[in-house]
Amino acid sequence: MSSRSDSASCLTADKTDEKKKSESSEVQISDTLCSSTSRYLIKEFSGEGCFGKVAKGVNLITAQDVALKILKTEKTAKREIKMLEAVSVLDPAMKNVVHFFEQFQHKGHTCLVFEMLDRSLLQLLSEQQGTPLSLHEIRPITHQLLMALDALKGIGVVHSDLKPDNIMLANHLSEPFRIKLIDFGVSFGVREEVFGKTIQPLGYRAPEVTLGLPFSEAIDAWSLGCVLGVLYLCKHLFAIDCEYQSMRGIVDVLGQPADHLLCAGKCTQIFSRWKSTWTAQDGG
Repeated sequence: MSSRSDSASCLTADKTDEKKKSESSEVQISDTLCSSTSRYLIKEFSGEGCFGKVAKGVNLITAQDVALKILKTEKTAKREIKMLEAVSVLDPAMKNVVHFFEQFQHKGHTCLVFEMLDRSLLQLLSEQQGTPLSLHEIRPITHQLLMALDALKGIGVVHSDLKPDNIMLANHLSEPFRIKLIDFGVSFGVREEVFGKTIQPLGYRAPEVTLGLPFSEAIDAWSLGCVLGVLYLCKHLFAIDCEYQSMRGIVDVLGQPADHLLCAGKCTQIFSRWKSTWTAQDGG
């Protein structure tokens, strides 16, 4: 009994030590983070997810406002840095992608430094309280995103996470509807083997991805179409919480994919099993 009690006490102590270590390494407001060339003061946090935190900061050497992405896991960091290094060959101003400055380590965390941007298109729509954008406003956004996707295609990169959250207004007050594409954390090269991995968020996921067919950078163009639908209608074209309903919505709008595509799809059988359910739920 004593041995078990001692073991339990040791485990509790270990967990407590890990928690304290984690808390001590957490970046806080007013912390100064140092790279080999710059020092960044954390002013406030603007978001947090499973990947880590996003903070607003200032470069104390240049007095330039920046955005810092503080990642939690090394695996996430390696993937994103690899893609950012690939995208960094593009002119961020001409190709409408976020400007990536540098990456460095701080207390075991990988920190990525970007230009400071204004707000996302999702935030803009939220501020407009259900009022969609006009065609006059959507056209320049479309043109800029097409330029960005064409540039990514030119270097063999698929963004794979195109949605209103990841399209930022650069400075809406001084440059209305000037946008930048952000977040390359789940991007990949066109030659990478990614079948079997979940890519693209539901509601913006191309049918070839859902069906398990071969795909290319064209899946980003599908996501772009879905984004434009959201901007124009202020609602999603396809379901964002159920893969079945999302695929069904695509079929309702565009018709059933050709038989040879359905036969080739590695995931088609999942939807075939539900075919009888469609009729039963919808009364034929």
